[in-house]
Amino acid sequence: MVFIDTDVLSIFSKIQQLPLLFTVFNEDSLNISAAVENELKTGIAKGFDFAQHIMALHSQGRIATYHPTAVDQRFMATLPWTLGAGERESMAICKRLSAIFVSNERRVKHHCLGNGIDCVNLTEILRALWEHGILMQTDVRKVITEIETKDNLKFRTTDPIFK
Repeated sequence: MVFIDTDVLSIFSKIQQLPLLFTVFNEDSLNISAAVENELKTGIAKGFDFAQHIMALHSQGRIATYHPTAVDQRFMATLPWTLGAGERESMAICKRLSAIFVSNERRVKHHCLGNGIDCVNLTEILRALWEHGILMQTDVRKVITEIETKDNLKFRTTDPIFK
């Protein structure tokens, strides 16, 4: 079971490659927390096309929303408020369900590791795309260029992706 944060969903939506997330995790459906869904709805209200593409998959049942339980809420209270609501909620749900959380925030990964939550970031996804034969390395390099152009995210180095 995989939960995806808004940051990673938006990156793949902006480059029109959301299907890669389903493929790389070998999942027919992906999951988000209710707070992530709210972040996406806010994006739609602000006119962000990327959020509309994600919520279209949600409407088709390809992305499911999970709501936090009382147990999740108690765990969320132990997490720093500097983390976003979607990040805290997703981490709590992932902890309870022993699910993987996908986020591109270093601080999120740090808190996941400290709390026994499996966390995957963008670099690991891009590496898995070529390691698992989903894309050739040259195609992953094209994806990186698209991300840098369309999401304005700059990679300091791509060495961890291709080593």
